[in-house]
Amino acid sequence: MSTNKITFKVTFKSETIPFEQWDASSTVGQVKQHLYSATSLPPESQKLLWKGRILKDDDTLLNQLGVQDNSKLMLMGSSPSQVSQVNQLDQKIQEQRRIAPLIRQQKKKQAQKKGPDPNANYTFHKISVIPEFPNPDKARQLLERLRDDRGIRAIMAARKWSVGELIELTPFEATILGYNRNAGQLIALRLRTDDLSGFRHYDSVRKVLLHELTHNVWGDHDDNFHALNRQLNKDVINLDWTAHGAKSLGGGEYYNPEDEDDEDAYGNDVLYESGTYRLGAGSKSDSSQALTPEQRRQRLATAALSRLTKKEEQEMDEGCGSSSNHAM
Repeated sequence: MSTNKITFKVTFKSETIPFEQWDASSTVGQVKQHLYSATSLPPESQKLLWKGRILKDDDTLLNQLGVQDNSKLMLMGSSPSQVSQVNQLDQKIQEQRRIAPLIRQQKKKQAQKKGPDPNANYTFHKISVIPEFPNPDKARQLLERLRDDRGIRAIMAARKWSVGELIELTPFEATILGYNRNAGQLIALRLRTDDLSGFRHYDSVRKVLLHELTHNVWGDHDDNFHALNRQLNKDVINLDWTAHGAKSLGGGEYYNPEDEDDEDAYGNDVLYESGTYRLGAGSKSDSSQALTPEQRRQRLATAALSRLTKKEEQEMDEGCGSSSNHAM
């Protein structure tokens, strides 16, 4: 048997395993045993590659293969625990695939039992934006967020309000923040800042929407109108069960009154609140005391009501394009 000594190496993942002064007449099996001690990878789980082919015969000698000084072999393989994990994952996937049709069938039956949503009609049935202005997709997202706002949806369902269309008001109407046509046939809202460089804060736009929804009942800006408008600003929090700190459900995003400084609510590519606007956003609560969910809900409701100041009411009255002949 030859006693030639060779030095080579085996790479395994990001690791290099050296074979210093290794007997050239050693077998592939002996190399695998050494690799087992170095990697804890059992020989039966090892795939040893040399010049692009897998060395399957453990009795083959290194010098028969042509392995010499500075040769480089490659080791591939997974530990038994890794193989077991993959097998378990495969079993879970197969099980999920097996029961998926049953789950879909069960959900379908449940939906059939529930029947149609009784509140489906109490919404904004159409949304329109101005495509000629920058970022019309962001404008649509803002209107859709208002439409899907849980507080707004609850208010409309509770009062059985149905609005034909919610549209973006042209920013060239510099003196108008919004209007309600024919007591809910159409509501228009100004979405963009005065300098057209961004979008007005969600809280401000939503207050204007509540103002215009109030015109579904009252035409003039009298005491009756303001009493209902203030109640809606309170209800939009009380009727939203996510208001006690929850921002998402199933991946969706909902309004949190304490997130007033969050200018990236709709994405980082558009700068919201980058220009001037009329309504103040208020200030965040500075209390750090732990509150129960109900206490937090009541606190947010009170804060939302208190932020609707006399000045804001006056500004919205002056910026409202609705008139008594718009409301019933």
